[in-house]
Amino acid sequence: MLVLAIVGSPRHNGRSNDLAEAALRGAASQGATVEKLHLIDFDVRPFTGQGGSEEGANYCPAELSEAVATADALVLTAPVYWGDINGLTKDFMDSVALPVPQGNGLPALGAAIAGGSGKGLLSGVQSIYHWFYHKQMRAIDPTPVSRFSLADALQSLEHSGARLARMTQQRVSFTGDNSDARWPDVVAWYANLPYLRDGPAEEFLLLARQLLREAGPGVDHAAVERYDAALAARERGDLATAGRLATETYRILFH
Repeated sequence: MLVLAIVGSPRHNGRSNDLAEAALRGAASQGATVEKLHLIDFDVRPFTGQGGSEEGANYCPAELSEAVATADALVLTAPVYWGDINGLTKDFMDSVALPVPQGNGLPALGAAIAGGSGKGLLSGVQSIYHWFYHKQMRAIDPTPVSRFSLADALQSLEHSGARLARMTQQRVSFTGDNSDARWPDVVAWYANLPYLRDGPAEEFLLLARQLLREAGPGVDHAAVERYDAALAARERGDLATAGRLATETYRILFH
């Protein structure tokens, strides 16, 4: 079984590549054949067609579409620029020739890394999983990454890659005679995945948690107080206050 990783970064040896490598190590540990492709090595063009989305395949190299179509599982990693995945990765998602019936139930795993401030790590990974969702892939383990959580993410992605490889041994398609009939099953699957419904307040809570963990026992007490207050505010449904307090925590700890 082939697990294919697509690296969306324009850099061959950047953090997006590290994330893909971790997932592939996990997949290989389960006996899967693994392959990695860098989008920067292909002439993926922005989709400027005037018709429907079906025109997108004209903007993606055939060999890249064929590689995706023949994979038994897909890993997609990308950097985050200004709160979303980079344009190269989005161009790939817009144009790769993978009809929905072919994507049905395809095991998939995605990671997005916001390597500077960390902001956008959730909205970035959500973009990847929105694409998985619309292609009706059976995606697992959304992985939002910042430079504060990179070491933990690399470890978790090895486990996710191993899980992905095991899923290829018995691919489970979503039920339904056609793509429209499959939506109840697809929606139910994605409703249980973490991070996909989270907004800006939750994003800063996640970043604050990552920074607190990185800081260790010597962490600034004021940061801990604000973070605990942010959690309490979220618990009572006050996301506005939770977001403010989480942002203050982040500002204290950011480096």
